[in-house]
Amino acid sequence: MQQIELLEKKHIIFYLGLLLILGLGIRFYYFPYDVPIATDGFFSFVYAVKTVFEESLPVGYTVTNTGWSNFLSLLFMFSDTSQPLHLMHIQRSLSIVLSSLTIIPAFFIFKRFVNVKFAIFGCFLLAVEPRLLLISLEGINFSLFFFLFVSAIALFLNKTNVSLFLTFVCIACASLVRYEAILLIIPFSIMFFVKFKGKKTIWKFLGIIFVLTIILVPISILRIQATEEYCHDSVFGVNCGKDGIISNLLDRLTSINDKVIGIPDEDDPIYNTNSSMIEHFLFLSISYLVKFLGLVLVPFFIFFVILRIVLFIRKRKLGLDFDQKVILSTTCIMLLPAIYAYGRGIEEVKYVLIIIPIVCILSISGLKLVSDKIFKNRNLLIISIVAVLILSIMFIESEKRDVVHNYESLLIGQEIIKKTSTINSFNQDGYMKAASLINSWPELPNHNEKGKLEQEFIKIRTSNYDNVLDLIIDSKKYGLKYLVIDQDDEIFYELRKNPTNYPYLDKKFDSKDYGYTNNFKIYEINYRILENGKDG
Repeated sequence: MQQIELLEKKHIIFYLGLLLILGLGIRFYYFPYDVPIATDGFFSFVYAVKTVFEESLPVGYTVTNTGWSNFLSLLFMFSDTSQPLHLMHIQRSLSIVLSSLTIIPAFFIFKRFVNVKFAIFGCFLLAVEPRLLLISLEGINFSLFFFLFVSAIALFLNKTNVSLFLTFVCIACASLVRYEAILLIIPFSIMFFVKFKGKKTIWKFLGIIFVLTIILVPISILRIQATEEYCHDSVFGVNCGKDGIISNLLDRLTSINDKVIGIPDEDDPIYNTNSSMIEHFLFLSISYLVKFLGLVLVPFFIFFVILRIVLFIRKRKLGLDFDQKVILSTTCIMLLPAIYAYGRGIEEVKYVLIIIPIVCILSISGLKLVSDKIFKNRNLLIISIVAVLILSIMFIESEKRDVVHNYESLLIGQEIIKKTSTINSFNQDGYMKAASLINSWPELPNHNEKGKLEQEFIKIRTSNYDNVLDLIIDSKKYGLKYLVIDQDDEIFYELRKNPTNYPYLDKKFDSKDYGYTNNFKIYEINYRILENGKDG
């Protein structure tokens, strides 16, 4: 019997190892080696490097969700900091590794609902899920947060004293990475008292909370000290400094209360509606939540979930066991941030990716039922693996970033910052900040009055104008001296087609002369010719 169990463990380790290699292999295949991080991970990078350079938390920078940066700084300390792109490769690589490693705690969750074979198939679904894969390439904090979330559930379901304590360690760490993870205390605490009874339960729970506290409190104090220049009014009077967790939750509660009474946030979109603000907020929340929950099922989960729903309707089995209640309650509580974000008009699918573990469980449980009743061999599982892999690769190919265009956008950005600090918007102009960072390295961007990174250049949106002339005339006051022309912006269509009609624009750079794949041009604006032409 022991030999059989040992053999089974070896098989499990072997197949999980193969899936880990598969997940890492696909991710590193799509790794954008020549392209710097220019999305949300850019702030994490700057904050991590700043921490290493100053050997302490950077003073004045926002501390919201900086746990990922703190983790990165530990690796950056032992790395060569002379090349920013090298450090960004480390950031992306760590995100990729954590994303792939998530299949290990997930396996122990899935194994509680199905047998080993289908639990491994669930890990396969997680390893090749295209959105998780693409997000891991961005180097943002989501991969670490998702790994900690899945690990917390797996440890809690194990129900041992050590695993329960480690569950709340994961919650504490996840809260430093994304502050909304602190909400997980609610469902886990409730389910803890549902499962465990007796006099020792209270003492055990107090010990668990103590462990969570000794992790969060010291870091919160350091964060408050680093942001003590930011003071704000609260029910407790004037407070200076933010801990990045409780302070953010209070800010969100205040924001929701303001919407009830009709006061928008400073950075909220303009509400062009006759309904009240809270009604519009709820409408956006519900509609976007339904929309993105549906999108998460694409490209392959939708088939498995429909199958599971059909089987559920036919079986009509109601009621949830303890493990199912844990999965459902933790997932629902973590959808609250999605509801808030969507109510503010933020349209990003990443807020609902937290449902993927429960979707995997629905998928493998439905497939197991069909396999047991209809297919008595491996045919169905093999067909599913091939179909999922094909659909995943097709989705990745359609949604992946254009690495060549991004790299050339970076090169254009490097050309621009040599000439001016005021630009017009263009496709992938987000790489301007990466170009500026590389150009000024090791000097790092400063923070603005809100603790966010200060832009070292002015960006003028072309979408606010109908033609080139209005853009130039109105932007002169901002110091616009050069125009960046890409191949996509409609406002420059006539300029691309008939440049001779614009004698006041002098071409200084043409990507065709340097063998670029994409078409970029840089024009210098001659205001003297423009004004003389207007006078004539």
